[in-house]
Amino acid sequence: MASASIDYPVCLQLRGKRVLLIGAGIIAESRALQLLEAGARLRMIAPEATDTLRRLASEERLELLERAYTPGDAAGHALVFVATDDRQVSQAVAEETRALGILLNAADEPDLCDFTLPSVGRRGPITVAVSTQGMAPALARDLRRQLMEHVGRHHVWVARLSGHFREHLPRGPGRSRLLKRLVDDDIRGRLARGQRRDAWTCIREELKALGEKT
Repeated sequence: MASASIDYPVCLQLRGKRVLLIGAGIIAESRALQLLEAGARLRMIAPEATDTLRRLASEERLELLERAYTPGDAAGHALVFVATDDRQVSQAVAEETRALGILLNAADEPDLCDFTLPSVGRRGPITVAVSTQGMAPALARDLRRQLMEHVGRHHVWVARLSGHFREHLPRGPGRSRLLKRLVDDDIRGRLARGQRRDAWTCIREELKALGEKT
């Protein structure tokens, strides 16, 4: 018996990418705000829109076409989202996107989706995402909330320090050792306990040793 397929999790870089969102109600508004935060070039199509979406369109943060979806609207987009309670519209969009090879997410229509949206929590550069493959969104939200309770300010500091060192230090064993110590109790543990001076002493020792070896 063949095993059931599972989702392949990714984090997409959407800055500057053309994204289409069909629907402009409350769910679509939430989707739109998330896509704009990610830097997508967003076009929305719906006969009616919320006041917030109209305001964003007037500020030229997104393009809003207040009309019904018509075949051909999906062409030229990297991703397409549907957030409408009209199954026929979702089905028609799914047929078009699959013919064009464009990935689709349709709200509350998991059988039409090429990808699902996890429940997401963010703190600085850290993103926590929990997916139930669209089966139990409420459970995903609850698990995400519980996980986010364990993400502290010191985790954000470590993530940003790691990004800084990856960008500015040469590759090699020395950098790898420093990045590992950042997440070990040596440094992260000290930051978690409020021992910032001790943590920076450890970092300076590693940087000094790295400088002596280069």
